[in-house]
Formats: sequence, C-alpha cells, structure tokens
Amino acid sequence: MRIVVLLMAFILVSPLLPSSVWARSGQRANERMPDGAYFRHETTDGVVHLNRTLTMDAIRNGYQLLDQYGRVLEDVEGVELNDAQAKAQRMKQARQAREDRDMLRLYAGPEDAERARDRRVEALELSISYEENNLAQLQAKLDDEIATAARNERAGREVPEVVKEAIDRLQRQIITAEKKLSEFDQEIDQANQQYAPIIERLEVIEKGQN
Repeated sequence: MRIVVLLMAFILVSPLLPSSVWARSGQRANERMPDGAYFRHETTDGVVHLNRTLTMDAIRNGYQLLDQYGRVLEDVEGVELNDAQAKAQRMKQARQAREDRDMLRLYAGPEDAERARDRRVEALELSISYEENNLAQLQAKLDDEIATAARNERAGREVPEVVKEAIDRLQRQIITAEKKLSEFDQEIDQANQQYAPIIERLEVIEKGQN
C-alpha cells in the first residue's frame, strides 16, 4: 500500500502502528486534536493520507484519529454529507476534542477517574457519619429538654423560658442537620452522575489505544 507522506519530520516522530491496533469502526473522531495527534484515511485508489486537519475526503472515506505515538483514539466510518452537515459534524467533533483534551489533562485513564470519584464519595460519606452523630446528640438533648418541660407541666409549674428556648433552638438545629444529610446524599448521587460519562469516555479512548 502506498503512503503519502505530507511531512517527513512529522512521520519521524509519529510512526504508524500495524493495522492490528485499529479500533472498531463507528465511533466519532475529533477534528481539533490533542497535541501531536493527526488524521489517517485511505482514498479509493489505495493511498493512505496523513493530515493535521480533517478533510472532506476523510469524512467521505472514513478516517482514524491517532495520537502522537500512532495509537488510535477514534475510528469513524465514511459518510456522505452536504456542506451544512459537514460543518455541524466538524463543530461537534471539535467540542468532543476539547472535552477529551480536558479529561486527559485531569485523568490518566478510567481507573484514575474512578479513584477521584471514590475519594469524593468517601469524603461525603465521612461528612454524613459526622452529621449523623451530631444529629443523634441534638435529638438526645431535645429529648432531655422536652422531659424537663413535661415534668414542670405535670407539677403545675410554668415551663421555664430557658427550657422553651432550648427546645426551639434544638429543633431548628435538628432541621438543619437533617437538611445537611439530605444534601450530602444528593451530592453523592451527583458525583456518581458526574463521573459516569467521564469514565465511559475514557474507557472508549483507552480501548482505541489498545
């Protein structure tokens, strides 16, 4: 198979890998790429082209996005597009490229993202444990103040103002503690939802590199 070499220096630092490393087709590639990455596509005459930018020929014939080491990041089948569709797809690919670049700066791979998620969840679970202990103490104090008020009422005495204030204060503190617990539960759900697509995307990128 003939290979069109666009930049010799570029080929020297970005060798092609065997076809066995090609990822499964059907995934969308990126127009705006991580540093050092490039596009590879084959035309109908059997010539393989390497480009830094995504061309219409590549979109029509199908292409792969490779990183600077020649590992496949994306593999997409060819499609027939009109100008408007091509522009929309290129914009979508550019957005995906930016998201991928940001993710790869933050996480080395899906396992790294999973560890970050787990650390966040563990921190929230620790906060829940602390707040549950605080809530139990507040409830015990409230029970004591209510018992004091009940004893005064049974004895026919007016409930002391300080006891009334303590009951009111403790009830408000309990409401606040219960609200915090609910918020912590919501934050755990949000952390799982936030990291799920990140982990999934990193798994796709990692599979494309193997």
